[in-house]
Amino acid sequence: MMTEIRKLAAVRAIELPPGLFAEVAPKVLGSWRARAAVEAPSHMRTHPRELKVLLLAALVHEREREITDTLVELLIATVHRIKARAYSKVTKELINAFKRVTGKENILFKVADAALGHPDDPVRQVIFPAVSGGEQTLKDLVHEFKTKGPAYRTTVQTTLRASYTNHYRRGLIALLDTLEFRSNNTAFQPVIEALELRGPVFVTRRWPGQI
Repeated sequence: MMTEIRKLAAVRAIELPPGLFAEVAPKVLGSWRARAAVEAPSHMRTHPRELKVLLLAALVHEREREITDTLVELLIATVHRIKARAYSKVTKELINAFKRVTGKENILFKVADAALGHPDDPVRQVIFPAVSGGEQTLKDLVHEFKTKGPAYRTTVQTTLRASYTNHYRRGLIALLDTLEFRSNNTAFQPVIEALELRGPVFVTRRWPGQI
């Protein structure tokens, strides 16, 4: 990721004029880029200045687009990787402990009936014997509640943040600083606004389209 970011920075430093090849057919531009990519520097120097500048500009222009596409794919893949690893890690941690307790309504009735029948007796002597499996069944029931729904999602989010903070933070911040995000779809505006929290330098909405 950092290598590709450095490549893009080097290409942008050349500062080709915006829209330089706007009226050139993609196939023609691709042929110029391919020719420049295979020619040796010594051979390139023998060309007339106009041809040399044209070929090199086409190469730089196309490489900027290719590197940008690579970085976008890296961004998407990294985010998906963080999410997938978080779900996998949390699932593995909980799957062995997770037990689905059946007959919850029946258990609740037995617990309530035992408690009402012996309100002054110790729980261990009254409640536990009233339930099949005793104390362990009640522990499993409590654990099931804690490991489902919001608790599970919270654990995943915590793992996501830890993974980002400990390993991916440097690369993702550099990547967000390098790429330019645009969208004319109102559904994506919350994402654009979230990106602006990192600073408006790399975010713009002037043109349609997405990343």
